[in-house]
Amino acid sequence: MSLPSGVHIGDECLAAFNELRLKRGSSKPKFIIYSISNNFQEISVEKISSDTDWENFLREISSSVDENGTPAPRYAAYDVEYDLGADGKRSRVVFIAWVPIETSTKVRMIYASTKEQLRKALDIAVSIHAEELDELDWKEVVREASGGKA
Repeated sequence: MSLPSGVHIGDECLAAFNELRLKRGSSKPKFIIYSISNNFQEISVEKISSDTDWENFLREISSSVDENGTPAPRYAAYDVEYDLGADGKRSRVVFIAWVPIETSTKVRMIYASTKEQLRKALDIAVSIHAEELDELDWKEVVREASGGKA
């Protein structure tokens, strides 16, 4: 699938997401991190993980660097689980666009122009954009995922 920006969504992106959405059990992915290739031609899967620790996810997404060692943007799909008390436990996948403040204008624009197309291709309703790690506070992510109910 090619986007208006000219960036292609790799088939493995959708396959990995379907696994996150549909798979059950301990091997079910908790998150997927996506990246755009250095030549800006394709979005691909960088990492799939079953790790449920939010801090480990933050380390993974924020440790990405480009060929110059500068913090690099990434997209992620994260399966957020939360409890609504009497209404029971719920789960909702959240789309995260991580674009560190140090990102160059050119790369920032490429990630911005492909963000919504990837989110729509994955059919994820809830989206969070973050430039700094404090914008990915777990309580805020749960609030967004639950529509303010948790």
